[in-house]
Amino acid sequence: MASAPPMETATLVGHPPPPSYEEALGSNLMYPPGPYPPPADMKGPVPPYPTQAYGQAYPPPPPPQQGQPVTSPVVSVQTVYVQPGLVFGTVPVQAHCPVCVQNVITRLEYTSGALVWLSCAGLAIFGCIYGCCLIPFCVDNLKDVIHHCPNCSSVLGFYRRI
Repeated sequence: MASAPPMETATLVGHPPPPSYEEALGSNLMYPPGPYPPPADMKGPVPPYPTQAYGQAYPPPPPPQQGQPVTSPVVSVQTVYVQPGLVFGTVPVQAHCPVCVQNVITRLEYTSGALVWLSCAGLAIFGCIYGCCLIPFCVDNLKDVIHHCPNCSSVLGFYRRI
């Protein structure tokens, strides 16, 4: 049965061995021994960070004059939807419609794109001139895909084969 190799206990030539755990805990050295003395500003305890007076970012609004109604400022909030990694493909995806402001699952529409026309031309060149070259126009897997919102029918994205 094989055993682990023996642990090396040799130290670097010209350097003393490091202290043991007990020796390191027993000594109250703040700095490792070395040729440089500790910095002059670190001899005593570290003072706490000075506190700063509170300063308001904007000055308070002036008090209303006599007879003027008290109104609060109008705050408008704009919500921005970020869709990271939204990839339109051959399957419906969940997307945010910016027109009707709804989260929807897209409706697909297939249209004849460049791949359909190139397939038709390729079949016509190889002798399928009696109507067989029109088969790519019936195959959805060769067509481009347009993703529509099912609520407002706006176009949300495209997937082009070529």
